[in-house]
Amino acid sequence: MASARTTPLHSLLVFIYRDIYTCFLKELRRHRQPIDCSKIARVAGITVDIIIYLEVWILFKSKVLDEVKRIYSQGGNIIKHLREIEQSQHNSTESILISYDFQAGSYVKAYKKNSKIYHRMIDQFVAELKALGGFRSIMEAGIGEGTTFRYIIHNLSTTISHANCYGFDISWSRLKVAKDFLQANSIVGQHLFVAELSSIPLKDNSIDIVYTSHSIEPNGGKERPILEELYRVTKNYLVLFEPDYELADDAGKKRMEEHGYVKDLAGVAKSLGYNVIKHKLLGYSVNPLNPTSVIVINKQKSDISVSDDNPFRCPITKTDLINCGEIFFSPQAYLMYPVIQGLPCLLDSQAILGCRYDIHVLG
Repeated sequence: MASARTTPLHSLLVFIYRDIYTCFLKELRRHRQPIDCSKIARVAGITVDIIIYLEVWILFKSKVLDEVKRIYSQGGNIIKHLREIEQSQHNSTESILISYDFQAGSYVKAYKKNSKIYHRMIDQFVAELKALGGFRSIMEAGIGEGTTFRYIIHNLSTTISHANCYGFDISWSRLKVAKDFLQANSIVGQHLFVAELSSIPLKDNSIDIVYTSHSIEPNGGKERPILEELYRVTKNYLVLFEPDYELADDAGKKRMEEHGYVKDLAGVAKSLGYNVIKHKLLGYSVNPLNPTSVIVINKQKSDISVSDDNPFRCPITKTDLINCGEIFFSPQAYLMYPVIQGLPCLLDSQAILGCRYDIHVLG
């Protein structure tokens, strides 16, 4: 999967073809026999080559997921296996999604087993965030299973309402684990949604403080576009709690290279012209081979424009998204995004065309 930002036309083509090969998958499962590619091509108005490619692609991905399931059941490294298949030194967005989705629930399990060591590290996060002064809204980008988010929000509960707390993750399965974990710990009313770091469905300057906790970590090679997107959404401060390749020892650097982790986040931020006001290694990390640093970026006042009360926007067309309960809907783009068990699914690929939704449902 390409990591670079796509054009609106490319996004639309991906959206169209996604529906086509979804239909193929259903047909393959239903009939268990080859599809008449020429017939489908005529109906869809595309070439037979594309149809054949999509059919092979679906079968290949099914085999890959079966193999991933086997590797996970044996305690293997999923993301390393997928990186080898793609013959890349970096982790693709799709590989990251598959890896973390299969692991859903494992982080909460580890947290519950020994929460004290996690609290010791997250206490440092809380101190750094409190030092930034008052703020109205906050978001964890790449919330995972909510273990860090729960502890931070609990410790900020006297200064901020849960209704102004946001969190997203690329994996719906992990986000569902997070939602249940937060509810069990009396953290309710926050806004959780499915999204990815390089295409956040929020408007410019919509969140006072945006922070990450090892979520940029596996995205080696995509440092620049991810920082640009996080900075765009941030209104006041962008705070990164991420592994620091430059400040790690030789053993730590070797491990990060083997896992395809990010490098030089502070340097990339400075090259983008961002005001990095702090960069230091934290005193304690859960894994000494994966040392965590804090990078605090203060957004330039000249970059800030006023955002309205509804922070959500369509990740494809950048138009307003309205929360209609069962879906998020963009009246300008006629695109719908499903809400599954209370979690809005706002990835580009999850859009559904609904030209008449506003008439038939909204009246």
